[in-house]
Amino acid sequence: MKKMMTIAVLAALLLAGCGSSAGDGGTRPAQTARSVGGAKSEGTVSSEESSEAAINEADEEDPSKTADVTAAEESAPAEESAASGILVAYFTPAENGENDAITSASRVSFSGEDMGNAEAMANVVAAYTGGDLFSIQTVKDYPLEYNALADEAKAEQDAGELPELATAVDISGYDTVFVVYPIWWYTMPQPIYSFFDKYDFSDKTIIPVTTHEGSGLADSVSSISALEPGAAVLDGFSVKGADVGGSSEDIEEWLNGLGYQGGIR
Repeated sequence: MKKMMTIAVLAALLLAGCGSSAGDGGTRPAQTARSVGGAKSEGTVSSEESSEAAINEADEEDPSKTADVTAAEESAPAEESAASGILVAYFTPAENGENDAITSASRVSFSGEDMGNAEAMANVVAAYTGGDLFSIQTVKDYPLEYNALADEAKAEQDAGELPELATAVDISGYDTVFVVYPIWWYTMPQPIYSFFDKYDFSDKTIIPVTTHEGSGLADSVSSISALEPGAAVLDGFSVKGADVGGSSEDIEEWLNGLGYQGGIR
């Protein structure tokens, strides 16, 4: 009799434990694209706008999502590569800016979220190809007021500065890398040069995607080819800053031409 009671008690405890585990947390909602790599800093996401300027002529990208940055941190360990073999890396000053960013009228919405042009385009590419998103972030903060950012970008370019990167990603599992960024002063931003200086993309395919105000891809293909001679660099895609908000179908049509069909290639 005691043995049977002991078995009954153990069964009840096991059932109670299973019920407690199933009730914790719930189901995580599906994401349109997976993000990899470490974050630059911890902070509270706010709804204040910040300006992101693509300094070629007057390309401003202004996400409303900015982090309350307290201090730059060391690069966090990169996450495992996805089975898709596709990385979508993007650079946006809005995720590398100072806290006192001014507001601007230029904004674009993706899946109900306000963000800068380069980030929005990266999200479209990642969602359609099934690739992983990676935010290229720098240790230094950039001013987010347009003229100040333009001056900083020009000074970096003239000095040939390679800003130190604060985020890292393991590229070994990726065969194709889309790189999305604004054109600054008729070329790539210096943090993009840092990105190509840091990683060896030999035997990989690199596809540039830019936002601009008149110069398209500028010298992206030739510059990347010189920096990564072992990689295959495709002629990419560019969208004028003011047209990014309605560019999803154009980007998807272009990706279709490359052989991608809504996450399948």
